[in-house]
Amino acid sequence: MTTNRATCTLCGQPTKKNGTTSKGTTRWRCTNCGHSFTHTTQTHNKNAATMAHVIRWATGTQSLTTIATHHNTTRQTLHHRFQWCGWIIPTPHIDIWRIHDQIFLDATYLNSGCLLIAASKTHAINWTWARKETTTAYTELLRPIAPPLIAVIDGGQGAQSAIHHCWPTTRIQRCLVHAQRTIRRHTTSAPRTDAGKTIYHLALQLTHITDLDHAAKWVQHLHEFGHTYRAWMNEKTTTRDPTTGASTRVYTHQRLRAAYQSLLSLHRRDLLFTYLQPPPETINPNELAATTNSLESGINAPLKELAHRRRGLSQPHQRTVMDWWLYLHTEVPDDPVRIARDQRWGQGALSTATDLLTHDTTATTNDTGAPAEYDTDYQHNLGIQHGWIK
Repeated sequence: MTTNRATCTLCGQPTKKNGTTSKGTTRWRCTNCGHSFTHTTQTHNKNAATMAHVIRWATGTQSLTTIATHHNTTRQTLHHRFQWCGWIIPTPHIDIWRIHDQIFLDATYLNSGCLLIAASKTHAINWTWARKETTTAYTELLRPIAPPLIAVIDGGQGAQSAIHHCWPTTRIQRCLVHAQRTIRRHTTSAPRTDAGKTIYHLALQLTHITDLDHAAKWVQHLHEFGHTYRAWMNEKTTTRDPTTGASTRVYTHQRLRAAYQSLLSLHRRDLLFTYLQPPPETINPNELAATTNSLESGINAPLKELAHRRRGLSQPHQRTVMDWWLYLHTEVPDDPVRIARDQRWGQGALSTATDLLTHDTTATTNDTGAPAEYDTDYQHNLGIQHGWIK
């Protein structure tokens, strides 16, 4: 049987009528925690307007002072009104049955931590916060997503290991721009030796390869380079430790040798030209990309710009702002006001945090009497948060 009886704004449990206010508004009292409150449309409308202002400020370009002036109020007043909005947590809606042709994986480092993102060419799919790019962090990012046909990565070992674990059937494409950057790091952008100029030129050609014939010629040139300069790259020099006097034989041209080995390893592992050999199930084989540029310029760059504009926020709140921006750039985002209403205007997360603080059963010491070890993986902060602005 349906009822219009209000639920508790703190614990979500059933309530009972508890008289009225001086204006005749029904007052409700929770049968579980005893919380007393009124449940009016006016309160919901006020919260909805506040949530809309928060989203407009958090993901836009206007400062809090500008928004306050526009609404004939003060910055401090808006700051006070926005406090409960920090408890609203946006969660991406991931279609577990959808198989993408390509998914791009990358991480960007902000003041609030390392943000790992999985995206298509047009929208964000999933994201997670971590301390650094590890296999565990990438596994958490990939697990909810159906394995795509091709995954484009920047070359980190954590992403590749997570793909082999979570998406064993997915083929991997190494971002060719990141491969070029690796060569530039070894040879610089203005190499002096003939070998350095040749290998750097080969790296620059990677992003201009458009078909398998051109790719075959590139591989042939790479092998010719190895044959021509093999003896030169194998030259060694004797170095002497000034402290111990011990002598060691090292490669004379180690940096150029590392550049060559980097390209050769990518070729042998079939990570360079996956986009030219799409699986037969690919819907749009002519639109496959060989770089993560769409993710770098379409998501990472705006996020860093947003983080710069909201640099006065505390770390948890900056993460919340980033979460909202990413959520609004998913394929079919829901209305933030509706999300806030479903989460009882933040009271659900607040009551959870209060329960964690009140009934904390985490061990403070281990068996040896030393302080307990800290967790290594980031979890969303449900601790008491004090305000949006430092």
